[in-house]
Amino acid sequence: MNLTALDKILWAAGFVGHAALLLVLLVRHRSRQFPIFTCFIATHVLVTITLFIISRYGSRHAYSVAYWSTSALDFLFQLALIFEVARVVLRPTGTWVRDARSSFILMGAIGAAIALAFSLAIKPMMPSTLDIWEIRGDLFTALLDCELFLAMLYASNRLGLVWRNHVMGLAQGLTIWAFGAVASDIAHIIYGWSQDFLILDHLLMFLYLATLVYWTVTFWRPEQVREPLSVEMKDYLVALHSRVQYDLEKVTRSRNST
Repeated sequence: MNLTALDKILWAAGFVGHAALLLVLLVRHRSRQFPIFTCFIATHVLVTITLFIISRYGSRHAYSVAYWSTSALDFLFQLALIFEVARVVLRPTGTWVRDARSSFILMGAIGAAIALAFSLAIKPMMPSTLDIWEIRGDLFTALLDCELFLAMLYASNRLGLVWRNHVMGLAQGLTIWAFGAVASDIAHIIYGWSQDFLILDHLLMFLYLATLVYWTVTFWRPEQVREPLSVEMKDYLVALHSRVQYDLEKVTRSRNST
């Protein structure tokens, strides 16, 4: 592989960023709440080491096989991360909030269908079939990240759920990076790939490095402890819930009788 000095710096910076974030997740015990995200970061650390060793001592074919294999694994991790964020937000007590699952699945299914249709419809000007499918896969996951984040935001706001600092930081970082990836992929699709467009890949890598820094700071900081509800407020909420349930059952019986 012929890497420029900037490529080597970005590669090393990515390794340091992932290693630092993994250390924070383990030391601050964030891995308990975000096991998939922790595995995702740990995998990136191992993949960087593996690809570096293969690039130095292996063949071009071995590097190609390892690269495409890890790209497929990264694709699956990105999908799993969305559902991990949804699990934390929409299951605050360990069980799904009523109507949260249906709202999220409906919006997510619509978003996935749109992302898949758009990704398959494009015809990027790339030198090989693998490159074409890489662009399509990257675009699909980036669009899906954005759409599922919006679906989850819609479901949580509709149900009055509160996002905590860490899960909000994780979701915000994913979404910002995904929007950058969408912009880069669309530029590649329209103009093709050339040495001039390496700047897009470098800018996307800088954006990802900034996201790693943001995640590291976010997960290092403790979440704000919310003050417990007073006895009066708890009694009020219980009474309000009972009243809403009673009114709902009354309306349902009224409709059935008609």
